[in-house]
Amino acid sequence: MERDSHTINTSSQSSALSRRQFVTAVGASGLAVGLAGCSGTGGGSGDGNGGDNEVTENLEYTGEDVTIEYSTAPLFGNISDTLQQAAYDAGLPESIDINFSTTVWGADDLQDRYNQILSSGRTTPDFMLTNFAYTPFFAPREWLLDLTQVLGEEKLSELENDYSEVMVESMRWDGGLYGVPQFIDIPTIQYRKDLVEAAGYDPEGENWATEPLTWDYFAEVTKAAQEEAGTDHGYTTAMNQRNIGSITGYEHLVTNGGNYFGDMSNQNGPIGDRPVTIDEQQTIDTLRQFRTFLYGSDDEYAVDGLTGGITPSDALGWDTSPSMESFNAGEAIMHRNWSFAIAEYGSEDKFGENLGVMPYPYGVSESEAAYEGTGGTNSKLGGWHLSINPNTKKLAATVEAIKAMTSDEFYLTIFEELGSTPPKPGLFESDRAQQVDVMSRYLDTLQFQSKNQFAPPINAVWDPQKSAIGQEFHACLNQEKSPQEAVAAAQKQVEQIEEQES
Repeated sequence: MERDSHTINTSSQSSALSRRQFVTAVGASGLAVGLAGCSGTGGGSGDGNGGDNEVTENLEYTGEDVTIEYSTAPLFGNISDTLQQAAYDAGLPESIDINFSTTVWGADDLQDRYNQILSSGRTTPDFMLTNFAYTPFFAPREWLLDLTQVLGEEKLSELENDYSEVMVESMRWDGGLYGVPQFIDIPTIQYRKDLVEAAGYDPEGENWATEPLTWDYFAEVTKAAQEEAGTDHGYTTAMNQRNIGSITGYEHLVTNGGNYFGDMSNQNGPIGDRPVTIDEQQTIDTLRQFRTFLYGSDDEYAVDGLTGGITPSDALGWDTSPSMESFNAGEAIMHRNWSFAIAEYGSEDKFGENLGVMPYPYGVSESEAAYEGTGGTNSKLGGWHLSINPNTKKLAATVEAIKAMTSDEFYLTIFEELGSTPPKPGLFESDRAQQVDVMSRYLDTLQFQSKNQFAPPINAVWDPQKSAIGQEFHACLNQEKSPQEAVAAAQKQVEQIEEQES
């Protein structure tokens, strides 16, 4: 099941905090920092018939029997009885029944569905599972309710202090908050610990769980283990055009100290008045790194001294689900994926404790990076939120449901049932999280990586820009263009989009 938002440094916590401070600064500027696991292809048009977001209804729930509709994904709808009980256990009045209405899955398809519902002013569903990629299209049209008007100071303070900051900020727009995190998707490198150890390496002794490897060492380990084990592939990841521009490729670039718009504080604008920094050495080096991974030292633009030939060229056609097949079949050493895959790979009928999980490798340290917020381990933000339909006729009951479904009890239930990671880092340290099957073995890595995630731009121009970047980078990795030609072409197209929209 693809959830790529379903997209999302040095190893010290102080570096993570500095990155979070940049996120806060951007969020305060009025354009939200944004995800995963999912990068939707926004495209809402027209002003629609959304509500005016002025809350006039009495928010005091009076205890009447009521059924509210929750538009959600199959992964939640399939265990709706369990989740309904978890909501009651978290304090939802039993007079409120939640109808788990499952719909299409995948960020793009779900956005199209919500476009139809919200633009027509329908009163149901009352609340929805949403992705932060929707923010720049839905929030300006008032298609989602501003939750600062209904959640109360206690919940808003909790969001400010206890949640993944980048996750919360991704749903802010022009001073409003349009979603509360339901779960966060955390990309990591999932690997065959047994095969790595057989090649002579010591992941536990070197503390790979929280000490990120360099890309050079990562490639060396991968190649050695691949040759020792005789697997078909070394490192597998999704590298189709969409992923190479906005997810996997973006992660590699940031870990190499580069970015598309300079410092991370520039992610969301101002459009037309921010640097465009694609045509730079860090980006060229990242594309050369990928070419080396794909084709080895024989490639014209291979990086001298970097171990290569570890990634199959087939990966250039893979999205998340196809990228899983080789690793799942035991024919790869290293695999990049969202945190949801850990529960599957680490189960006893798969790899069990032979599954290792490590943070994202890096090319340069944060202190050596060209731009603030880049360098060192870093991965793209993923995950999903809960948002309220501004036209709901059952607002008070819906707010009660939102509060119950963003409680520690509910977060830990979906962590236990689905492996969906809580958006509150402190919950990784809870006694209950320590008992979750499979996932509990990797809590240190998940907590560490969750503090080292960056958000892509959240604005209306990101869709055409990431498409242009992906097209040029993909042509380079298919050996149709040199790295220099690809970055120059991407730079020109992104600058043109900036100028048109400024």
